[in-house]
Amino acid sequence: MPATCGPGERLPSLLVSTPRTLTLPDGVHPETLETERGAFATLTAIPSIGTPLGTVLLVPGWTGSKEDFTPLVDHLCRYGWRTVAVDQRGQYETTGPADKSAYSLAELGADVVAMSKALGGYSQLVGHSFGGLVAREAVLTDPSVFSSISLLCSGPAAFTDEATVQSLQMMAFGLENLPIEQVYDLKLDHDSKTPGYVAPPADVAAFLRKRFTSNVPTSLAEITRRLTDAEDKTELLAKSGVRAQVLHGETDDGWPLAAQQAMAAVLGVEVEVIPDAGHSPAIDQPAKTARLLVDFFHDYPNLRTV
Repeated sequence: MPATCGPGERLPSLLVSTPRTLTLPDGVHPETLETERGAFATLTAIPSIGTPLGTVLLVPGWTGSKEDFTPLVDHLCRYGWRTVAVDQRGQYETTGPADKSAYSLAELGADVVAMSKALGGYSQLVGHSFGGLVAREAVLTDPSVFSSISLLCSGPAAFTDEATVQSLQMMAFGLENLPIEQVYDLKLDHDSKTPGYVAPPADVAAFLRKRFTSNVPTSLAEITRRLTDAEDKTELLAKSGVRAQVLHGETDDGWPLAAQQAMAAVLGVEVEVIPDAGHSPAIDQPAKTARLLVDFFHDYPNLRTV
């Protein structure tokens, strides 16, 4: 795996979320979610007053983790929702097997179904980036345990841009043939040479390294491959009966905005744009993102709550 990509190649920034702080807001706590498919690390917040309106389940993307949602967890809880952000299997603080077959979209989606069941069902499901593909698979696996699905800066299928696909394939190859620490160093060297790169504070930089290298290498390699081979199942999602929302940052540089708009059209909804945000609105603009989400959750006469 070369330290840099060739002319025109890029490893999309869509796949990287960088927390601005590692300090958890009051009321947001690490917890373990026990399910019929295993235990998952979470960041959870429960309103301190009154009965929660329901549950919001947040699924992160490639190289990400529950920490990508930290400020959003806090904001959604303040609106009265029990909010749970998770690490997927093999991701950061959730364990996973060194078995390629464990990281198909079907397996990852089944995990999310189990999470929703463990939380009482009827979850408002939010998938960020690659997490959107997993969230969609979960709804298609068992739509009865979800009240809605929000696709945040996600796309309809795998990437098709040749340079992007090649970069992802190189990443998967490196994860299978090099120590994961070396893969991270190569990635960091590449990122640092990208125009506009700004190094994060030392504590955040240390977290990013720890998070990446804590992944099960097989998990990260296979998730990377899903970004090159995932099928478009938007039409199936449209027929699932689960309400859908599509939203992205104003300057999202992940899936082409036209592709996200086309996905929304198939789902029969309008794309909602989050101003002054890129590919990680939960970090860039958590208050605005939370407002769009809760407005969507409540815009339903027969809202199912727990």
